[in-house]
Amino acid sequence: MERLNQRLKSVLSTLGRVLLSTLLLGLLAWLFRNKLGASWRLIRAAQAGPLALAAFWYVAFVIVSSWRWQVLLRARGLRFGIFYLARVFTISLFFCKLLPTSIGGDVMRIAYTAPKDRTADAFSATLLDRLIGFTSLMFLAVVVAIGLFATSAQSRALELAVAGITFRGPGILVLLCAGLALLVLVTLAFFSDTGHRLVNRVFGRIRLLRLGERLDRAYDAVKQYRHARSALLLSFAAGIGVQATLAFSWSSVARAIGGTVPLIYYFVFIPLLNIVVNIPTIGGLGVREWAFVLFFTPAWLSGHLGQEPALASALLFLALDLVFALAGGVLFAVTRRSFGDSPRPGTVPQKEDGSATSSQTEY
Repeated sequence: MERLNQRLKSVLSTLGRVLLSTLLLGLLAWLFRNKLGASWRLIRAAQAGPLALAAFWYVAFVIVSSWRWQVLLRARGLRFGIFYLARVFTISLFFCKLLPTSIGGDVMRIAYTAPKDRTADAFSATLLDRLIGFTSLMFLAVVVAIGLFATSAQSRALELAVAGITFRGPGILVLLCAGLALLVLVTLAFFSDTGHRLVNRVFGRIRLLRLGERLDRAYDAVKQYRHARSALLLSFAAGIGVQATLAFSWSSVARAIGGTVPLIYYFVFIPLLNIVVNIPTIGGLGVREWAFVLFFTPAWLSGHLGQEPALASALLFLALDLVFALAGGVLFAVTRRSFGDSPRPGTVPQKEDGSATSSQTEY
């Protein structure tokens, strides 16, 4: 009976994602029905040079993301080559972008990096990769926003609508800082026994989606990294690099159809867009296109895009995304699981200086 209920929940979740993506894309097409022709003409006339540059930055995004993941895996004694991990990361894009569940991509990453009896280590690396990724992308948006407000009087007139509430000027910066503070607190809760106990008191008894059980599992996995400070710092720095490559890629796509929004704004809005796309849909389909048009068309934005160029840019980046996702499908068919020179089950992971690490000592 329990298995039947889980399967029913999975089916309903999948249907919900498909329905939401379909509704958003349908609504977007209806609202822009008089502009689709102009957007299509812009796409057909897109410059090849900037598009090639956008693809280059997307490849850089895959490589930097894979390196960040490699750093965390090595901290748990799991050693893989960067190009193997890049292939697996691309495979995960196929499962994230083209299948109705974003979890599938993480499952594949774990499956391709978990030797026998080491699933917990692969899971912890993948989970922490996600967590640090969210924190670094928000950190980048905050730092760039502070720079904008400090150096540009025009930036103080910025507006951003969230859930029907309009944030103006410094209010945007306050919103970004609040998001960063929340992510930092969540991260600290995973590394602190006291923080975990406080969080568990609030969420531990929630049975919906087995939230309490999932939090306990995540905490047990992540706390193994308490003494891997260098790995955590490198991963955080790489996370900023990941968001930078995506900002460059989006900017190059927009420039291919004549976009003139200064690059600096992509460093603020693309991290926000990458948070928004985690709304349960099929790989952010529909949500991402809505968000890009929302962020880059307001009249107060320097060099703002018209609605047709904004929609054309969003669709071009979607096409780029799908090309790499389809490449992941091809790699899935030809890539065999490999566990590199990871130590055998039961072997104690080593620090960079060769001494044994301890996952039992707590602060």
